[in-house]
Amino acid sequence: MLNKKGFTIIEVIIATFVLTVGVVGAFSTIQMVLVFTRSVSAQLEATYLAQEGIENVRNSRDSNWLENRYTPTAWDTGIPSGAWGWEAIDKFERQITITSIPPNKMVVSVQVQWAEGSSTRQVTAETELYDWR
Repeated sequence: MLNKKGFTIIEVIIATFVLTVGVVGAFSTIQMVLVFTRSVSAQLEATYLAQEGIENVRNSRDSNWLENRYTPTAWDTGIPSGAWGWEAIDKFERQITITSIPPNKMVVSVQVQWAEGSSTRQVTAETELYDWR
């Protein structure tokens, strides 16, 4: 009777193939997770930049209210209607657009865009501001 000990070359090749497929699959999954994480992180940062743009306009309106306590100042002084040019912030570009609706309302729209791979992504936020006084 023949006593076999060890692996044959076929068994070694198959085991190596299975191990390689498993490792390559794991690395591919990790790479996809990193790409998705980068994409979601950029979208979150763009959302914060859009909100910051709205807060900048709101701050200007509120400053006008505070100044108006002592001197007559319109609530929308220094906040021109139309599109404020594109502002570069790191890899993002932000544009604030204001539409005045007399007598006491303005619509503030902020668009943030950035390049991701070969495409351009964007986030838009919009709100309405009023002269509450």
